[in-house]
Amino acid sequence: MRAQVSGKLLATVAASAATVTSAGIVAAHAADAQDTTDQTVIDSRIKIAFEGAGFWNNVGDDKLSSDKLGSTDGAFFGSIALTKQISPDMDWSVAGAFQGKDRSFNVSEPVSGGTLDISSGDSFDFQTFDFDVGKHVKVQTADIRFFGGLRLVHSEQEIKPFSLSFTPTDPTAGGGSFEILRTNEFWGIGPRVGAEAYYPLNETWGLTGAVSGAVMWGRRSDRLAENSTNTNPASRTSVTLESQSSNETVTNVDASAGLSWTPLQNTTFTAGYKVEVWHNLLTYAEHNNQVFHGPFLRLEVKM
Repeated sequence: MRAQVSGKLLATVAASAATVTSAGIVAAHAADAQDTTDQTVIDSRIKIAFEGAGFWNNVGDDKLSSDKLGSTDGAFFGSIALTKQISPDMDWSVAGAFQGKDRSFNVSEPVSGGTLDISSGDSFDFQTFDFDVGKHVKVQTADIRFFGGLRLVHSEQEIKPFSLSFTPTDPTAGGGSFEILRTNEFWGIGPRVGAEAYYPLNETWGLTGAVSGAVMWGRRSDRLAENSTNTNPASRTSVTLESQSSNETVTNVDASAGLSWTPLQNTTFTAGYKVEVWHNLLTYAEHNNQVFHGPFLRLEVKM
């Protein structure tokens, strides 16, 4: 009798244990399913990134006196980018960037009846507009974004080797100016590919890096002109001395590395160093490959 009771008791305990185990497995699977669902939630916010840098460059200029105009190896860089997630591991991004440099030299001399100004100068600037689609890949704790898209570039150079203007002391008297001006402009578009990576060091600090390359085909125009103005009577004339245009190819490679800090959940600061190499972008330069490099600061905010 006791043996039968013990047998029934053991069978009851075993059945209860099996029930508890099955419930635990079901609960675990449910938790896993919930985690997977959470990981596939798409972030509907847009990430806005502002970046600024002070760049050195090797553009140079032998056509004008660097002693008078000052060094040309400094330029300002600025950019803004918007990124939007479209799936758990994909997003799109649009970005615009600008950099340039302007130098000038001016001498004013009082002469009979007014002031004579003699000046010279040069400048360059270029802008880029990028659109790309990126795919995120997890490699252990690192997040790597591979992307591909298009880059539009516009560059412009001006060289004013000589400018002469006369400002009369008597406003009713005639004055005017005369200048020689050479301009060079390029518009191009082409594919751009690259990769970005973020490696977290802890909850608030991480390492970042990026590399990309682009090839742009476009049209370049070059013009040499004489411009003159009169103040009394008011008039302006411009005579083209030389003009030509051509189809050309411009290439670009850039890379950066930095240290990121995220003090708030939606805000990240990054400081680092960036290098850009352009081939055939600027015609009036000492080198066919123009190199721009320097430290940068970036602020990223999710809104």
